[in-house]
Amino acid sequence: MVDRVDVLVVGGGCSGAAAAWQAARAGASVLVLEESPWLGGMITAAGVSALDGNEGALGSGFFRRFRDAIEAHYGGADKVRTGWVSNTCFEPAVGARILARFVGETGAVVLHGARFCEAIVEGRRVVGARYEHGGEMCEVRAHVVVEATEYGDVLLTGGVEHRFGRESRAQTLEPSAPEQADLEVQDPTWVAILRPDASGRALEIEPIPEHDPREFDGATSIVCSNPDPAWWNHGLHDWNSFITYGALATSDGGTGKFMLNWPFHSNDFPIDLAMYEPGPGRLDVFRRAKRRTLAFVRHMQRELGHPEWGLWNEFGTPDSLPFMPYVRESRRVVAVETVGECEVVPRAGKARPRLAPTSIAVGDYVLDHHHAKAHLPPRLRLVEDYPKNAPFQIPYGALVPRAHDGLLCAEKTIGSTHIANGCTRLQPVVMQIGQAAGMAAALCAQARCEPRELNPTRLQEALVREGSMLVPFRDLGCDDPRFAAEQLAYARGTHAFDEDTPLVR
Repeated sequence: MVDRVDVLVVGGGCSGAAAAWQAARAGASVLVLEESPWLGGMITAAGVSALDGNEGALGSGFFRRFRDAIEAHYGGADKVRTGWVSNTCFEPAVGARILARFVGETGAVVLHGARFCEAIVEGRRVVGARYEHGGEMCEVRAHVVVEATEYGDVLLTGGVEHRFGRESRAQTLEPSAPEQADLEVQDPTWVAILRPDASGRALEIEPIPEHDPREFDGATSIVCSNPDPAWWNHGLHDWNSFITYGALATSDGGTGKFMLNWPFHSNDFPIDLAMYEPGPGRLDVFRRAKRRTLAFVRHMQRELGHPEWGLWNEFGTPDSLPFMPYVRESRRVVAVETVGECEVVPRAGKARPRLAPTSIAVGDYVLDHHHAKAHLPPRLRLVEDYPKNAPFQIPYGALVPRAHDGLLCAEKTIGSTHIANGCTRLQPVVMQIGQAAGMAAALCAQARCEPRELNPTRLQEALVREGSMLVPFRDLGCDDPRFAAEQLAYARGTHAFDEDTPLVR
């Protein structure tokens, strides 16, 4: 069993896979602890196999490699434009195989079935982790630990300063933050992959006794007690609009698969904060979230009148459901730099948000938050009215804890606010964040320095060599021969770059 490595990656999700790939590619010895059988987290093991944002030239680095591999598998970009939720829709198992191949080719060691137990901390330095694997308790030490869990478990068990829930306006100075901090956290979803049965009648889901059928009122216009969209705070969709939302490309050429990740009165599971505490409470939330998803599939079969649609076992699990839930928000480190509303939303009249001179990743997705409470009747609903954002940057300091050494934060644990998490949490962004964390960890291991001591310019140069974008331009992709020189010129200030710089030059 490996007991010492240069880089330990805790969590093999989008960020964890990218971090492992990049750190090993840069010459570091790498161990990944991943509880599920697949790498990829939300886009594979959780079943959310539709990529959000960073279209075209904004796709770069490890994310671009992954997207290219998906398109090549299906025979071109047009073959994966199957659902209207995304321009890249694929089968979770295909994504998992691609990531396993990518990471496997680097020599990084991935321990599937490894349950993280706690961070090992000496003074103010995270030095490793204890975990359970194959019924045995194990310990591993590393020069740098990458926090890439879905919940922020390294932060929790390591006593690393972090935030959770919504910050107050006084804390973050964000115009759209609430007056008082609270524990409103985005809802998770237990996704299901469905497929129509050729017989016209799939295996019917058994009744879920604890389910209240009124929970699905308004999910579609078919079963809807009030036809006024204002009452629901969302548009009403007919069957065709609903069933084409998450249509997936298929490798076998058969009738299409469907990703059930519907945001309106469906399988978004109203948040239970017990999910963020390791142990029996988390497992109980998992059980109840699964039951809600199964209840909605039954609703599709019976109340919506489509018995042909049933569970498709994409994952080889006993219940035909994914290995894990789709977790949209986690604990977030108190970092050297924080990404908040003002870092993703331009000031009035400006083309871009605030600049990030130490940028290591870019994104462009909207401030998208999922709360079941947002779709309650008007007087009962949670109101989060966020402004329109623009392509943004992630600074290196958002990965570096303010008060702890030996640790880099990735996935959704970076130094972002609740508001900014709505756009920093998406797959293209967290893949880039993971790649940057992996590169930074490898450079720190080589130099025997702490993450806070690493020269950001050195990190940026190394990332650009790997085709990673630092400054978002919609007409300067990583396949452009000018890419590296132009990106570094803007990052270093050689080219004039400010909030008025157009997105297309």
